Amino acid sequence: MDFKRIEWIFFLVFLGVNIFLFSIYREGLQDESNVSYSDRTESLEKRLEKENIEHKGTFSTNQIEGYYLSGEKSNFYEVIQQKRIDQGDNNLFRYNTDIIENGMIRYPSSNYYIDPKNVETTLSEFLANPENVLYGNEYAYLPQFSNLTGDFPEVTVSQVYEGIAFRDDSAEISLSLEKHETDELFKIVNYTQYHVENLEKLREKSTLYTEREAVETLYINSKIPSNSTITFSKLAYSCIYQIREKNVYVPVWFIGISSNEKTLQIEQVNAMSNTIITNNTVTRVENHG
Repeated sequence: MDFKRIEWIFFLVFLGVNIFLFSIYREGLQDESNVSYSDRTESLEKRLEKENIEHKGTFSTNQIEGYYLSGEKSNFYEVIQQKRIDQGDNNLFRYNTDIIENGMIRYPSSNYYIDPKNVETTLSEFLANPENVLYGNEYAYLPQFSNLTGDFPEVTVSQVYEGIAFRDDSAEISLSLEKHETDELFKIVNYTQYHVENLEKLREKSTLYTEREAVETLYINSKIPSNSTITFSKLAYSCIYQIREKNVYVPVWFIGISSNEKTLQIEQVNAMSNTIITNNTVTRVENHG
């Protein structure tokens, strides 16, 4: 095997990542300078009030720290094969399980229920059982992106890195539920799981833009319509870049905005650069060498 060639490939991969991150940083500086000269004579709350934009409480000015992260999608076929060897159980996750690309769909063999009045606790008990879920202790409940109403209730949990959750398909579990006939509980019908492994910090920890700054950026750029309600905000890692088998994640502010009872738009602001993410397409870079 040509180890010199492999070293050069890795060098080019990481060089490409750093060039990409630097371009994001420069773009953020430009956008920040554009925003800084806007009219800020009135407080953000006053400006929202004038346009009948409702929100709960005050917007946080806490300065949270986060990273650029890289990670690889787990291969569940290989993971399960290794688990069977480690535990000496050839039937582990053999039944009621469909392996899909970079993930799996699981149909629990026993009945498990979620209590809508205590979702987090009942869900944690299910996730904590290694016979139910692989890597279950790495996931946490995301109420902002779950839905217990309507005909197709669903709960979302995601991986967490140093206190910041992921909001990305590559690191989430979506649990499909059905309403129990006799009480208020929800039965877990099946779940689809994706997982990211080998998470690495690409740069030193950085101070992120605050919730307040993210909302102000959306307001200044006319992303919050008049007569609407800011229903939630959530800081989470999202994949913005793919290079070979690695995903690159950045902290993003997800802001939920409701114009009426039936419509919810979710705006995204890059928490590293305070820029609005308008394209959800993940940039993919292939290195040839």
